[in-house]
Formats: sequence, structure tokens, C-alpha cells
Amino acid sequence: MLTDKEIKALIQDMPVNMKVGQLFFLAYPGRDPQVIKPIIEEFGITGCYISQDNAETFAEAAAITEQLQSFMQELPGKIPMILGVDQEGAWGVLVPESCTGPGNLALGAAGDPKLTEEMYRVFGEEMLSVGYNTLLSPCADVNLNPDSPIIGTRSFGEFPEAVAEHVYHAVQGAKRTGVLTTIKHFPGHGDTSGDTHRELPTVDKSLEELMKNDLLPFKRGIEAGADLVMTSHILYPQLDPKFPATLSRIILQDLLRERLGFQGVILSDSMNMGAIRKYYDPAESTLMALQAGVDVIMLAEEHYDHDQHYLEKQLQSLRRVKEAIVRGELPMEVVDEKLMRILKLKFQHMKVKAAPLTAEQRRANRAVEEECARRAITLIADPKGNWPVQMDGSVICINATPREAYANMVNIRGIGPNQATPAFDTFQGELARLAPEVKFFASEQLEEALQSATPASTVLVVTEDYPLPGEDFAKEKQQDNVRRIIRECGEKVVVIGLRSAYEFKQYPAGVTYVSAFSSRTCSAVQMARMLVQGELPQGKSPITYSSR
Repeated sequence: MLTDKEIKALIQDMPVNMKVGQLFFLAYPGRDPQVIKPIIEEFGITGCYISQDNAETFAEAAAITEQLQSFMQELPGKIPMILGVDQEGAWGVLVPESCTGPGNLALGAAGDPKLTEEMYRVFGEEMLSVGYNTLLSPCADVNLNPDSPIIGTRSFGEFPEAVAEHVYHAVQGAKRTGVLTTIKHFPGHGDTSGDTHRELPTVDKSLEELMKNDLLPFKRGIEAGADLVMTSHILYPQLDPKFPATLSRIILQDLLRERLGFQGVILSDSMNMGAIRKYYDPAESTLMALQAGVDVIMLAEEHYDHDQHYLEKQLQSLRRVKEAIVRGELPMEVVDEKLMRILKLKFQHMKVKAAPLTAEQRRANRAVEEECARRAITLIADPKGNWPVQMDGSVICINATPREAYANMVNIRGIGPNQATPAFDTFQGELARLAPEVKFFASEQLEEALQSATPASTVLVVTEDYPLPGEDFAKEKQQDNVRRIIRECGEKVVVIGLRSAYEFKQYPAGVTYVSAFSSRTCSAVQMARMLVQGELPQGKSPITYSSR
């Protein structure tokens, strides 16, 4: 650990290139860290955004983090790297080896912030064990807009006070392990109808409205000791009529620093997302963000930049910032202030790596994951008394999702859920193991399924959804199938939502609907077990909805 005095001396001795590098958090494609070594050697970057594309197993992850850290140890100052991951539940890395849990919305349904604390302790413990020393989580967004295409199950729910408590305990749980935590996407992404991977959304709210709702979880996250705050690429015209949050001095300095008192590191969301690159030159927007108050620029090299020119694009931004420092556009004293925050975080608060997990720890973590998934399952409606389902040998189960809809579940850049096996497949496998008499039908076998439904005592219909960056999981045909099954099979239908319950409003009143608030593997397994065991779901919905 370095003292403040030692850190100041280190900053004074750093060449301009190294100072510039400490302001950048970069991604690279593929399994070989050697591809980013030239940039590290030239600039000594602050860290790397790591995705499923870089490593799929714990062993691979431990190998690449050791290599990345060794690159920086060869440079003067031996500054450790921040290695950050989107391990947040609904999104994850090292899937399926890691315990992602059921996701934040499911944790909100479980309704126990202490359970959330345990799940985030698991995140921190697992990630640190391979050298992923920074969680780019939890999401502090409040689901105030049910049509948000990108937040959804990544949020703890739509009730600000409850979300705030889960955020507080998520940060606390992770911090127990020594991992760094990040609350995002400031000042809130939950009241948008757009996806910032594709466009620049607008939230037309006053500061008073934001303080009562969207900002409550950020306040609690800061109180809990969050180390970083990630910005959002969203316009808040009543706060700043000109610039989105990432580029707004009003939002980052006046609101985040002064009003909320955050003294940690401000991290931008990825500067090559559609919300920024459609409206601003990439290199210039990077400089604008640093001038507005961002400390570290993230270039996560999103899937739409997966080409041979990504290194040059990153270098353009680095070189533009160096030019701005030399010219005085970005004053050296401002840069040094940023570096002080960054290096204090690294040398005084960051644990670089922890010991590998034992088999006993892995079993204990999996048990936490299973409990979270089980306690999240919620009986949304059961007007005809269909639950518990009588597993009498005449139950059929229909997958409402066409197989072709699963084609985009796994993103080519490794960003997002990173779940290769559909939730339905897991559910079917576990239910078939426990109740082999159940007959299963694919969406493509709907006509045959409807014929078999006539003598069946119960018709189970399974739905799914996944929060995919920059694209959508196809649900229209799925929901058309559900409505048709309800029309033709009536009161015997039980909809199994391996997803959030927002779709409930799409279906007629009178249907039995049970939601896992998650499409994660652990939730699919627990749903099948609860179905067979006839257990009454314990969850309470963290969102509001109404059927037609």
C-alpha cells in the first residue's frame, strides 16, 4: 500500500504517456492478451474490460489476468491493473462455471437484501479468485419504464426505496471480499424506452423527480462505499439541455460530486456505444468526457466494433487526450487530480487477486445461488387454483419460443447474459428427470400439442426473455403462441415465466402465471423442482403489472 505522499510522488514522475494511459480502461478481442500489450507498453493503461470473449473458464481467466498484470509490472511504478467484468446476475462472465445467481430482478422478488448481500459476496469471491478485481455492478437503475429494452432483469425492481436497499447490500456484500464495486448507470437508465447500445435516449425529469426516484439507489450505493460510478449516455434536458450525462459537467460535477458527495472514481460507460458514436466523433467525445468530470474512459470495444481496426480506434482516443494535455485543453492539474483518485483506489483499496476457490467454497456458493433462485419464484396470479399443479401423469409442457429465436442468445463479443443453453432446455431436462411422465412439445409442434391438450389435466406453457446488448430477444411469436394456447385450452393453462412478469399484461385475465423473474439456469432448475414438489412460491413481485 502506498501513502498519499508516495502516490503524489509517483504522479509527478510519470511521463505524459503513462498519465494518459491511466485514464483509459480498454477491451481487446480473443483469448490472447498479447494483442493489447503494445498499447500497454506505450501508455500503461489503467485496466481492461474483460468479457466472455476473453475467457470462458476459471482456469483461462486466472491465466490471462496473471499475464495482463505482468505487463504493467514491467513498467516503471508497477501500477496494478483494474480488471473489470459485468458480473451482475442477468449479465455475467465465466458462464456457466461461475455462479451468476438468478439476476437482480429475481433478487428483488426474493425481497431479502441480506440474501442479495450474500449473492454479491459470491460474485466478489469468485471473480477475485481469478484476478477479476472489479465488478462493474450492481445496476442501481430503477425499472420505472416497463418497456426498457436493456435494463429489465438487470434492475432490482421498480420501487426506488427497495432498489436502494438491495444496491446498498449488494455493494456491502461484494466489498466484504475486497473486490471493487461500481454502481451504474448514473443518474439512472431505468426510465428509458431506448437502448444506449443503439441510440441516445432522453429522460425528461426534473432534479426533484430524480432525487425522489432514480437517484435514491445511487445515494445508498455511495453510502455503502461504492468505489466507482459508471455514467449513462442519456440526455436529461431539465438538468443539462445540451449534453448527455457522460459529457455533462452539470451532472457529473454539480450533481454527483457536489450534491451526492461521491469522491471515488467516475467511469464512463463504453464510449463506442451507439448513443455516443452516432452523434460525436469518438476521440473528441473522449476528451469532452474527461473535461466534464469523467476520470476513466471505458472503450469496451462492443460487438459492433469487432473488426481489425479496433486498436487504431483506441489509439486515436489516447493520442487525442495526450495532445489535449500538451496543448492545455485538459490542464495537467486536472489530470493529476484524476490520477490521485485512480491510484489511491488501486494502491489503497484494490485487492489484485485472491486465492483460488476450494471445492467446499464452490459448493457453498452454488447453494447461495440456488436459494436466491428458489426464493424469487412468485405466483403472480392463480384465480382458478391451478397451483400447486397436480402431477397426475396427464400434464403436458409446451415451449412457446420458436427455436430460431435462440440464435442471438450469445453475443459475439461476450457481453450480456452469455448463456448458451436456453432456460427452457434446462427446465425440460430437470422436469423430465423428476417427472418422466410429462410430455414436452416444441413451439414448432404446437398443432400436435393442442391436440394432446384436450385430455391433459394441465397445460404448462414456458416463456423466456434475455437482456441482450444492442439487439432484442424475439418474443412476439412466443406471446402469440401463449395467447392461442390460452384461447384453446382455457383454465387448465399455467404460464411458467422464466423471465420478468411484465408480459403478464399481454394475457387475458384468469390465467395462472408464475414467474421466476429470471431466465438463468438456476431459476429454470428451481422452477422445475418447485413444480414437482408442489411448493408454494415465496417471492413477491418487485414490479407492477396488470393483465388484460
